[in-house]
Amino acid sequence: MHRLSYIGFRLVVGLFKFIPFPLLYRLSDILRFILKDIFGYRRSVIDQNLAYCFPEKTQVERATIANNFYKNFVDIILESFKGLAIHPEKLIPRFKLRNPEILAKAYTANEHLITYSQHYNNWEWGPICLGLQMEHHIVGIVKLIANPLINNYMINGRSGNNVSVVPSRETGKYLQGLHNKSNPEALVFIADQRPSGKERFLELPFLGGTARFHHGAAIYAAQADLAIYSIDIHRVGRGRYEIEIVQLAKKDAGLTSEQITTRYKEHLEKLLRQSPESWLWTHKRFKQYLDYKKK
Repeated sequence: MHRLSYIGFRLVVGLFKFIPFPLLYRLSDILRFILKDIFGYRRSVIDQNLAYCFPEKTQVERATIANNFYKNFVDIILESFKGLAIHPEKLIPRFKLRNPEILAKAYTANEHLITYSQHYNNWEWGPICLGLQMEHHIVGIVKLIANPLINNYMINGRSGNNVSVVPSRETGKYLQGLHNKSNPEALVFIADQRPSGKERFLELPFLGGTARFHHGAAIYAAQADLAIYSIDIHRVGRGRYEIEIVQLAKKDAGLTSEQITTRYKEHLEKLLRQSPESWLWTHKRFKQYLDYKKK
C-alpha cells in the first residue's frame, strides 16, 4: 500500500513539471469550487475557528475570510507540488527574501538562531529555495510522514541548497549538540500547530480563543540566550511572495521561555489580523472547540 501511494504521489509531482503557472491557477479555481461549494471541506471547523478568533466581525465578514482562505489554500496545495517539480533557483523570483541583511551581523559573529515560522501563505517553498538566499545554514524541524517512502522523498526534497531537516522527535538531541556546530545555523520551527499530548506546550489566549503553543524551542532559546526571529511570508500576487525576517528578541535579552512563546503568539496574532485568509484554518487548534467536543 505504501508503495502504491508513493508511485501515485511521484506521478502527480511529475505531472506538475509540465503545468505552467497560468494553467496551475485555472486548475486551482476549479478545485476550489469543488472543495468549497460541492464538498464543503472542513467548513464547520473553519467557521468555528473564525468565530472564536474574530467575534467582533459580522457573519458576512467571516464568510468573506473563509472564501478567500479556500482560494489561498488550494493555491498552496498546487504550488507545493509545482515546487517539488522544478529547479529551486527558478522559484527565487517568486519567493524572494526581502531583508537578508538583518542576519548579517549574527552570521559574522558565528551566532546560531532560533527562527519561528507558521502556516501562513506558502510555507512549503521555504525549504526548497530560502536557503539559497541566506548565509546561515537552515535546519528545518519537521514531523515524519506516515508513508516512509513519501517521507524519504520529502526529506530529500527539503534537503540541500543550504538546508537540512531534523525529525521533531530528535529535536532535543540536536539542540544539545548545537553549540558544537562550527558554522552558524538557523533552526526553523513551524510553531503554530497544536501540540500533541507528549509535547511541551504553553496555553495562551489567542485572538478571541485559547490555544496551545509549542514551547520546546522557547525553553532552549531561553537557556542558550539565542536571538529569536520570525520568517514571515507575505503574498504579493498569485504565486509570488516576499519573505520578511522579523526579530522577536535579541541575543542575551534575558527573556523567560514563557515570554518568548508569548512574543511569538503576539506576532502571529498581528499577522492574522493583517491577512486572516492567509492562515491555515482547517485544524482544531482551539481549546473552546476541544472543550465543546467533551460535553
